Amino acid sequence: MRCAVSALGLLAATTALAQAPAQVALGSYECWAWGSPRMLLNLKVTAPGRYTDPDGSKKGSFALARDSGLVTFKGGHLDGAMPDNFTAVYHEKNNKPTISFRGASGSEASFCERVGR
Repeated sequence: MRCAVSALGLLAATTALAQAPAQVALGSYECWAWGSPRMLLNLKVTAPGRYTDPDGSKKGSFALARDSGLVTFKGGHLDGAMPDNFTAVYHEKNNKPTISFRGASGSEASFCERVGR
């Protein structure tokens, strides 16, 4: 009986992890690829669905698909910053808000982690 309860608990935890958060966490994000900073991708999420470049001069918006975590940027410096067939995915692994840029194969090409509010 304990195995059944543990299996159900594991299934519930896995399902909860798979769902994207309701919104992208506000704050500054620093971006990295292959152990090197990618400062041109750095961003600041200023409000739900709104972002800027780090100095606030280029403003844009984004949409978050809650079912998949896909982020679509419109306007601002990240609109069209990645090649065709790349996607951006938001997740909070280990309570670390992260936007992951992924290629067509799904492998991560670059990631941006929240470093401050």
